[in-house]
Amino acid sequence: MLNRRLNYALVGLFVILMGLTWLGITLWLALGDYSTHYRTYRVYMDESVAGLYLDAPVKYRGVEVGKVTRIELNPKVPDQVQLTLDVVSSTPIRVDTEAELAVQGLTGIAFVDLKGGALDSPLLKAEEGQEYPVINSSPSFFTRLDMSGTELIANINTIASRLAQLLDEQGRRSAHEILANLGVITGTIAKRSHELDRTLVNTAKMAENGARASENLQPLLVQANDTAHAFQTMAEKVSALSDGLNHSVGGSGSGVQQFSRQVLPEVGTLIGELRDLADSLRVVSRKLEDDPSVLLYGNQLEVPGPGEK
Repeated sequence: MLNRRLNYALVGLFVILMGLTWLGITLWLALGDYSTHYRTYRVYMDESVAGLYLDAPVKYRGVEVGKVTRIELNPKVPDQVQLTLDVVSSTPIRVDTEAELAVQGLTGIAFVDLKGGALDSPLLKAEEGQEYPVINSSPSFFTRLDMSGTELIANINTIASRLAQLLDEQGRRSAHEILANLGVITGTIAKRSHELDRTLVNTAKMAENGARASENLQPLLVQANDTAHAFQTMAEKVSALSDGLNHSVGGSGSGVQQFSRQVLPEVGTLIGELRDLADSLRVVSRKLEDDPSVLLYGNQLEVPGPGEK
């Protein structure tokens, strides 16, 4: 009898312990860990939050950091959805952090994904008149896809409309004329292909001859430059001689002075002509150095511009 009562007591104690364990697990799952501190934030979304439910996870860069505690319409702007989030207080929610509605895999279960936030950006705080700090929201992937699809359809409609305008009677006539002109041009080129080949060959030969002429002109340019320097030196020597004669004539008699009046002007004229010749040779040398083709083709005449004569 005593053993039977002892067995009943053990069974009752086991049932009580199991009940307390189940109650503790239930309370832990329902209320969460009391050692974790949360901060409350608000998010306002302009799109549908279908698939989002209470206690849906809030993730920051893929790490779960909180949950959605309330889902309701914004009492001030009925077109917006107001979400209340509880986020672990150690999560760095900054001013430029954005909240986006995301879908997990193919299940269609939505959650709130937090992203962005530069390291030098200040932490988000509640402004004056706000109950909780407000996290800015950004369009979800499906919303962006819908916007892009709408824009793509509008562009396709525009292209179709312009093609319809192009393919009317006048457009078809213009296209036919363009194709006909292209056919005439290509036919003419095909007929004169031999002439084009000869032109290309002659152009290549002309370029080769120009290169050879440029190489041959280099010694000539050096000689012309040396000749110009020689004329300049000779003109300077003659000038110096003339000055010496002038000094000598100043101290001589009338016969020598008469000789100087008759001869020295001609010597001065010769000196001027020698200097002009030296300058001309320098100009020719510079032109040949800048453009050796001048020796073959001469100076190219410049076409006067509008209003010039």
